[in-house]
Amino acid sequence: MDPLTWTLFRRCRPLSGMSDLAMREMFAAAEERAYQPGDLMIRQGDAGDGLFIFLEGTAHARLQGEAGGHLLGRFRGGDIAGEMALVTREARTADVIADTPVRALLVPTAAFDALAVRHLELGLVLTKLVADRLGRSFHDGFGDKRIEGFRILQSIGRGGMSVVYQAQEESSGEIVALKMMSYRLIYDAAALARFHQESLLHQSLDHENIARLKRLFPAYRTYFLVMELCDGMDLRRLVKLRGRLGEPQVRAILGQLACALEYVHGRGLVHRDLKPANVMITRAGRVKLTDFGLAVPIALPGDDETGAAEEFVMGTPAFMAPEQLDRGRLDRRTDVYALGCLAFELLTGRHLFNAKNLFGLVQQKADLHLPPARELGSGVSDELYAFMASALRVNPDDRPSSLAALVPWAATCDPPPENVADEGAGDDPTV
Repeated sequence: MDPLTWTLFRRCRPLSGMSDLAMREMFAAAEERAYQPGDLMIRQGDAGDGLFIFLEGTAHARLQGEAGGHLLGRFRGGDIAGEMALVTREARTADVIADTPVRALLVPTAAFDALAVRHLELGLVLTKLVADRLGRSFHDGFGDKRIEGFRILQSIGRGGMSVVYQAQEESSGEIVALKMMSYRLIYDAAALARFHQESLLHQSLDHENIARLKRLFPAYRTYFLVMELCDGMDLRRLVKLRGRLGEPQVRAILGQLACALEYVHGRGLVHRDLKPANVMITRAGRVKLTDFGLAVPIALPGDDETGAAEEFVMGTPAFMAPEQLDRGRLDRRTDVYALGCLAFELLTGRHLFNAKNLFGLVQQKADLHLPPARELGSGVSDELYAFMASALRVNPDDRPSSLAALVPWAATCDPPPENVADEGAGDDPTV
């Protein structure tokens, strides 16, 4: 074993959590390669022949698509390339070209497979690496891929459990959203079950204020949901772009959301992840509730606590009702609380809670004193203020049990601005 090469290999950042034995066996199975500037290290479309571990030098990855070439990323000593083909067992997704003289180790596919059987952490390391790289920008390793009759156009969103792509159905030309389960979860049986549950629950919903879900299919060793692509902007980005919204716009949004949630609750479900990022406004001024990945049946009196069987709190903490944070019984009043948080953010342009940790957040929710109506934006009507004050009560028994009173507020919203430079895919802090 060459001590210098071994030292450089040990600096590989994605492999830093692996056992010493796994590292030594991988090093023993690797073949050293050298490349000059301009050399093609990996060719797009070729079969995956192994995993590259950069020792020295720099290179870049470039995707060649129908609309031209796109830079996907750059590599240097300590980086890994070629993991996508090993995880998906599909052809190489991009070219990798040396920029300077490069020394690298190649672990052949057959050797990698044998190592992955003996060291399960190797598979976890690679799936996490793939998950971390996908959805970070408009164009990633899935750019221009054809999957089940759909051509992926670009990445449009990224969350803890999924990456969302804009895609075109080749037979009809329809533009849809493909929601792909994150590769970090492909060995997680509970996450896979939630993804399938989202498909079953969401396909049963048919309402004008809920984004339609069409079907679920497996591909590339993960799963994809085919969904209606809402032409517009989510509320998180709208508030970031415009700041606080006026009361007429907020009432129209809340009214349409109340229509959607009354329908969902009438079907015996709690959405459980209501927040600005999961609400779209279309160019026609229609509100669309999205992302039913955490939806659960409403808990009935006498039922076991809804969250008790889950090891972790599920949802977005800032918008969670106290009983959700405490993994207690959930019902429609849990979504009512989240709607109160959402209303505050729309009216003020800022989060209702700003604690830096979960303990502080729980304390803030318990001690909440809603600012006076005159301090919320340019002032808020008594009717809207009364809804927020009641929706944000700690005890669910003190909250409204229905959103029917808000349904008359439903109206066409002001459309989001067009031709705004998009920020690309962003992280969604769902836990």
